Amino acid sequence: MNDQLDDLDRRLLDRIQTAVPLAKRPFAELGREFGITEDEALRRVQRFAELGIVRRLGPIVNYPAWNMSGALVAAKLDPARTEEAKKVMAEVPEVTHCYLREHEWNLWFTVIAETEGARDAIAARLGEKLGLKDLRVLPKGRGFKLGVRFEA
Repeated sequence: MNDQLDDLDRRLLDRIQTAVPLAKRPFAELGREFGITEDEALRRVQRFAELGIVRRLGPIVNYPAWNMSGALVAAKLDPARTEEAKKVMAEVPEVTHCYLREHEWNLWFTVIAETEGARDAIAARLGEKLGLKDLRVLPKGRGFKLGVRFEA
């Protein structure tokens, strides 16, 4: 896949994986930094997503610092409801990550909400809506952050 990237692509990828400018128009800022237009910066980043190089571009919020509650949720989803689950999960802003796995416990997702009660209620609603079996809410205990950078 790296053969589809030019030097500017690689430098832009290096930059956006460590920090995106906190600005009203972050791609305009990136454009200025790299000597290209805002549209060109945006077009390149969109292309990274199309190529599968970038899956998500967004902030990572330190929710415990805001006194919010997060949990990993594990459940057993009927495989026939996979497409429905994708749509439902995508509509819930408190669901920050969602993964399907080839295992008895095949659906894993994270929920972040203002309180433990709200978090658990969201998980329960999703469980009811999708007919999830053996829903397990696994609250966050102690957090560990690892810094990972990939060489473009």
